[in-house]
Amino acid sequence: MTTLIIIYLALFAVVGQLNLRLAVLLLILTLPSYLIRFSILDMPVTLLEISLLITFANWILKNYKQLLRLRKSDRRSKQPYPFGWEIILLLVIALASTFVGGLSLPALGIFRAYFLEPLFLFILILNTIRGEKGIKQIIGVLAISTIFISLIAIWQKITGQFIFNEFWANPENRRVVSVFGYPNAVALFIGPIIPLLIGTFFWRLKERSSLLNFLNQLLLFTAITSGVLAIYFAKSKGALIAIALSLLISIFIVIRKKAKLIILALLIIIVPALLHYQKDWINFKLSTSLSWQIRQAQWQETNKMLKDNFLWGAGLNNYQEKILPYHQEGIFFNKDADPDFSRKIVIFNDKYRVERWQPVEIYLYPHNIILNFWTELGFIGMLLFVFIILKFLFLSLKYYYQQKNSKNKFLGLALFSSMLVIVIHGIVDVPYFKNDLSALFWIIIAILAILKISNKSMGVWKK
Repeated sequence: MTTLIIIYLALFAVVGQLNLRLAVLLLILTLPSYLIRFSILDMPVTLLEISLLITFANWILKNYKQLLRLRKSDRRSKQPYPFGWEIILLLVIALASTFVGGLSLPALGIFRAYFLEPLFLFILILNTIRGEKGIKQIIGVLAISTIFISLIAIWQKITGQFIFNEFWANPENRRVVSVFGYPNAVALFIGPIIPLLIGTFFWRLKERSSLLNFLNQLLLFTAITSGVLAIYFAKSKGALIAIALSLLISIFIVIRKKAKLIILALLIIIVPALLHYQKDWINFKLSTSLSWQIRQAQWQETNKMLKDNFLWGAGLNNYQEKILPYHQEGIFFNKDADPDFSRKIVIFNDKYRVERWQPVEIYLYPHNIILNFWTELGFIGMLLFVFIILKFLFLSLKYYYQQKNSKNKFLGLALFSSMLVIVIHGIVDVPYFKNDLSALFWIIIAILAILKISNKSMGVWKK
């Protein structure tokens, strides 16, 4: 295994020397390679991060003269990095958060893997990949990665092979995991990519007919269908709802103003009525959903913890320890949908209570995008991430309206929809704090940044 890793990294270094852009695209293609872990001088590392550091070192070696000789006059002529000050502030806050819970090697590892290295990738993308052609290449390799992960997931669904958790492998409850360790990891990775693939598919529809274009469209279509199937087989309701809602919102943006007004009027009438007349059904479904009940317990205890640690949160890699005094060891779960559950749990015999007692572990994160960032980075760090996401949504939507009469509008809308998937799914999950997800987040931002840099000279994007 060690020999194979050395050969792989050596080849990656050679590719970086010969073609830096190709090396960056390979990094994007192999995001799941973080699952291959080993140690260097007793420090745990992943194949992805060593590949990234080799590529980043290659970039510095190729450009160190320009970087050292960059005069003030040259700096004025250079375009600043989009999201530049936000990135600097984020690194400062993330580094400070390693000290909040007590400086430790695991906390520094989180800082390195989820903040520093994804931002290295962001810098590499902006300095090696240009224009619409480059964006198509990024989305193309994301499509290939999606197909690879999805085909493994589909095979697992059919055969049950390579699902090492017996409960998930059981045909009656089967949930696919693909190359990952748990089902939601499949949905968290593929979910934000689906809108990008759909938008790119429509973006390329009006291109000149050719065999290459046909193959590209076939690649995108295969990635979309296999990706959706993989998420469905992973049984991630959160991801499916997030994709559906993001696409519905995108369709709403595209349709004409009269249709929008009609839909808004219907929503104002229908939604309150549904909530009023179906509240018992909604409460029933939520009360009999174990995952929802566990999420509620997590959020309640996290809110209590944050009341006592409002400004600083828990610090990087310190949530489990900080939440311990507030943690509920378990919850009473209405697993058999007993309509008299609330009364019986109070006054019934111990056997009834024991049968409905559900132990709850302490998870790494509180499974809510706001609470995730708040506990790890503190209140200011959470606000910064909210600002970055809102700025991204605003700029991608702005690009859509500026390009409304061209095929490029689909790309702007795809980026908008992709970030919406992250936000909506993030209401009940952890869409950032994982090696591949943090990298994917900044890849999506990098695509928008490439658009900004490419179109600034054409007057499309005013400063």
